[in-house]
Amino acid sequence: MLVLPHVATGAALGALIGDPLIVVPAAIASHFILDSIPHWQETMAPYDPTWKTYLRIPIDIGLAVAFVIYAAQLHPALLPGILLGAIFASIPDLDVITIKLPALQRGIVKRYWDWHCKIQREVSSLWGVATQLIVVATCITVIHAS
Repeated sequence: MLVLPHVATGAALGALIGDPLIVVPAAIASHFILDSIPHWQETMAPYDPTWKTYLRIPIDIGLAVAFVIYAAQLHPALLPGILLGAIFASIPDLDVITIKLPALQRGIVKRYWDWHCKIQREVSSLWGVATQLIVVATCITVIHAS
């Protein structure tokens, strides 16, 4: 799944929950739930980055940062929860670093990588984009209702 839906979900959870002791595990869990929903990504296993990946990443991260700023402007008092949710919903994807640093793929990191890849439900079709847009739209609704 792209970064934006993960960040939006974490931020929405942070705005709703607020309590860091609950926001952090909820945001992490949301990551894996979203990964198990069919979603589009320009690269699929074995995740060899292409020029499209390097084009998408800054756009995706920029939109994610914009979402957090938007949520924080709507609810400045909820900023700690919004930030914690956004960050911890994204952290599980840091295993992608092992694509460029394969020496890190051993032991528990390798087992985590294999499991994380296994739960992905990536599709190459346009309806995989729709699922992500629905997630983001739902998060916007939740942020507005908070």
